[in-house]
Amino acid sequence: MLVWSIFVQTSCMFEDDEEATGDNQLSSDLELFEAHLTGSDLGFIDSDRMEGIIDHYFSLQDFKKAKRAAQIAETNFTYNPIFRLRIVQALCGEKNYALALETLSRVNVEGVSPFELWVTYGSIYSQMNQPKLAVEYFLRAFPYAELDDLEDLCLDISHAYVKLDDREKSLAILEKGLEHLPNCESLLYELGFTYDRVGNHEKAIATYLKYLDDNPYASMAWYNLGNSYSKLENYTKAIWAYDYCLLIIHDFSPAHFNLGNAYLSSGKHHRAIASFQKVLELEGDDPMALCYLGEAHEQLQEYEIALNYYRLSLEIQPNLYEAWLGLGIVVDLLGNTREALAHLLKARNYAEGNASVSLVLANAYHKLQDRALAEECYQEAIELDSCDTEALHDYVIFLLEDSPLLALAYLEQHQETLEKNEYFLLMLVHILVHLARNEDALFLFSALKEQSTTLAEKVFEWNPKLRKNKDFVSLMND
Repeated sequence: MLVWSIFVQTSCMFEDDEEATGDNQLSSDLELFEAHLTGSDLGFIDSDRMEGIIDHYFSLQDFKKAKRAAQIAETNFTYNPIFRLRIVQALCGEKNYALALETLSRVNVEGVSPFELWVTYGSIYSQMNQPKLAVEYFLRAFPYAELDDLEDLCLDISHAYVKLDDREKSLAILEKGLEHLPNCESLLYELGFTYDRVGNHEKAIATYLKYLDDNPYASMAWYNLGNSYSKLENYTKAIWAYDYCLLIIHDFSPAHFNLGNAYLSSGKHHRAIASFQKVLELEGDDPMALCYLGEAHEQLQEYEIALNYYRLSLEIQPNLYEAWLGLGIVVDLLGNTREALAHLLKARNYAEGNASVSLVLANAYHKLQDRALAEECYQEAIELDSCDTEALHDYVIFLLEDSPLLALAYLEQHQETLEKNEYFLLMLVHILVHLARNEDALFLFSALKEQSTTLAEKVFEWNPKLRKNKDFVSLMND
């Protein structure tokens, strides 16, 4: 919190011998104060030295001793209102907010810095979880802030706006802070995190690229840029950004981890393995890194190695659903679907409503010819994520095995829910072709081609005979 950081700021303008003298004086004063707490006479310590004692205890977050020192100082130096403010701040540290506010109301406001006064009010209300009042007082402090204070103040205001669920104002104060502190990486990191929360990844990318034009060595900017590209599934650009981040900070574990994910999503499995191995080198046995190593080896069809990594991951974190899911998939690929089912059920127990887990489980039941449970899990997967193309495809194919009419009826009855799914038109065309309703299928195929030529091509992949149908071919080539 800003309210603590401003109390312990020290000047960097002393010469070395002056610093040593100051340190020796503080050590001596602290000895006297500690002895006084056990009954010895404190003697005379001037107000500046008392402030040094108080700030020392604030730096240790020893609010009890900070408060006691401030009380002694207030008694000895009644003309200086700063000591009552320090008492307030110590009370706040002790979470005695009501007394802190009552004492603060009796501070002589003409004798203290407006910045410290308003920040203290804001910090108390922030810790009382009253963000609306916290923002009000933090904004009063803003015009009086020095450059050294702006970083923490902007972060505190941003966090208060987040609590108020006002992301736009949270972003605005961070951007305002960066106007004054263009090299402040903590503000930049928070800006990226807030953009991520609102899902405005394009704006985040534009902001980072503009910032990096003037600050090419800002490692966190490159890292956040990589994260934003990853969110947009632009993994080539994400890899580029993470690489630059790691050129600046070689041992930044989160960048190695996210780089591994980008390689994995790009099908560059050996490079993904190298990145996750680097994470293990830096962090020790990280369960997610072990799990993704399992996935990378699974994609390389190195199933025994994949199983080993999934099991190592579960030894560290037994409730990691991704590892149970990977374990089930690999065991199924090795031909033991019944055993795989036990692992997949554990994955679902830990996943808390994950559509992908339900879909894998549905396909396992389908393979075991348990159509009732398979259908239940297919429907569960689509209910959890109606835009999941793989879930819709697999369930429609499942229904087609019973009856094309049944599959068609399902899509028609659930059109309002499913029409946002990218595969909705594709599956309709596929069913109509199965029903030999080529005229209707051709009409929808035209709309599908307008939506995506890649999806339209799948109709031919799934129905090779259509490559000899001049109407479909003509429309596809048009």
